Amino acid sequence: MTRVGTVMGSGVAAVACALFAAQHGPVRLCGRRDPRPRRSVESVPAATLTLLLELGVTPAELDVAELTHDRIVAWDSEPDRHAGPACAHVDRAALHAALWDRVVADPGITVTDRVDPAGAAPGWIDATGRRAVSALTTLRPPRTWTASTVTVGPARFDGRLRLAAAPDGYAYRLGSARWTTVGWVGPGRPPRDAAALRQRIDAAACGWLLDGCDLARAGPPDRRPAGASIPTPGGPATAIGDAALTRDALASQGVSMAISDACLVTDPAMARQAMAARMSDATARHIRHLAGMVAVCRYADTPTWAEYAAWLNELAAAQGTSIPHAPAAGARIAGKAAAT
Repeated sequence: MTRVGTVMGSGVAAVACALFAAQHGPVRLCGRRDPRPRRSVESVPAATLTLLLELGVTPAELDVAELTHDRIVAWDSEPDRHAGPACAHVDRAALHAALWDRVVADPGITVTDRVDPAGAAPGWIDATGRRAVSALTTLRPPRTWTASTVTVGPARFDGRLRLAAAPDGYAYRLGSARWTTVGWVGPGRPPRDAAALRQRIDAAACGWLLDGCDLARAGPPDRRPAGASIPTPGGPATAIGDAALTRDALASQGVSMAISDACLVTDPAMARQAMAARMSDATARHIRHLAGMVAVCRYADTPTWAEYAAWLNELAAAQGTSIPHAPAAGARIAGKAAAT
């Protein structure tokens, strides 16, 4: 693959990509550092910590005290404990800050706040997130799903992921060493404040995941679009992270995949065609995995989930892939981290 000389974006994918690229030669990062990045706790596979160590970022900087190996999920049944692969719960704001600190200290990286695709050299990297400045169009659900989250001090017990399905969306919670993030994801009007967030979760009979978690001092929820969306690429750019595929947190961890993409796209041995094939395969697998999650949801027949399932079928058809038949009723769902 042509050596990466220009990376556009300012999020985790962009700054990680610039750092990996700088290991092979000078690189220009076109993006502006957010002085106050949004704090949230997100789950990444344990292997992601190894990639971050290559960039000099340690688990202690990310508020990771230990790995988690299980979670409590109420998706196809009542709340139950599920074992799973080892994961680390990281403070995303700390991750973003740590990566930017390395960028600023790296003499091989030139930072500019000008994001101009027209002025980029051939083979530049689009890591501009959901904006996807290189995309011609973007396929999105017919109704926007919104993730509303608050992050507060630690709960009285462990930070294991807790995930619960509801007729009109889902709720989740997970914690790092010092922080706990609670969220509601679904279409329709999002909760306006922490009290409304708690009411929404209680009304959905998911209040059990708030046990020991005090939202009284939480500020207004952070809101961001949720649900899978796929930009259609255009021009000479190679898109990574959300600019290539905005992942629904039900089926995959966006932060870990963004860092993995950043590492692979800067590898001189990775051909551009091979990277494109990897992205296409990742998209197909993500759609199939997400469809499987929706299919075994105990509320799959409600209008909200039926509409989302129909959208996934349309998305699969547009991508030239297929969704297998739904698993048998009562299939167990381990559930992956629900924070992007």
